[in-house]
Amino acid sequence: MGCINTKRRKDALRKGIDVTPTKRTKNYLKQNNEQNDSPSNGRCHSEPFPEFTDRQKQLVVDSWKIIQEDMSKVGVVMFMKLFETHPDVQEVFMPFKGMTKEDLQYSNQLKTHALRVMGTVDKCLARIDDKKKVQEMLHDLGSRHAMYNAKVDYIDLIGPQFIWAIQPALKEQWNSEVEEAWSDLFKLISQLMKTAMTF
Repeated sequence: MGCINTKRRKDALRKGIDVTPTKRTKNYLKQNNEQNDSPSNGRCHSEPFPEFTDRQKQLVVDSWKIIQEDMSKVGVVMFMKLFETHPDVQEVFMPFKGMTKEDLQYSNQLKTHALRVMGTVDKCLARIDDKKKVQEMLHDLGSRHAMYNAKVDYIDLIGPQFIWAIQPALKEQWNSEVEEAWSDLFKLISQLMKTAMTF
């Protein structure tokens, strides 16, 4: 249990594969372009937490209360937009591969997956003041995505689609400050997930 993908490491060890972590050239979560010379063990607690201000926290928490009223719809719209703008992503999601826009719109599997993603956002917001818990949760999520062979580059695609999907739901509460707060939250989420996907 924790932030290291132990199952994958144990499987590799059983097959006689060397799983000694290699030195990374750069850790983008470190300040002042420091090099990351330490091995990946214990990585959960070593990176600086990406900056997210108290004002931004308040903006996302307040707007999340509105989004929660129709979370599943927002989540489905988000994934439909993702698949529309990046069809290659839909092709690697086996349950949704080859599905038409109409099929996706009424897919219970897509709704379930969308709610799972929205649930992750909800958990991040519930723990936003506990940096250690957020890091552990997102490292674990990143490790699971690595087990599914998810491409690291795809992680960055979710934030813009999420922002596109929530804008109509927030109506008059939507402004550039709210947009920037959500954008920064998703940058934080993706950075922390990606560190666990690239060890």
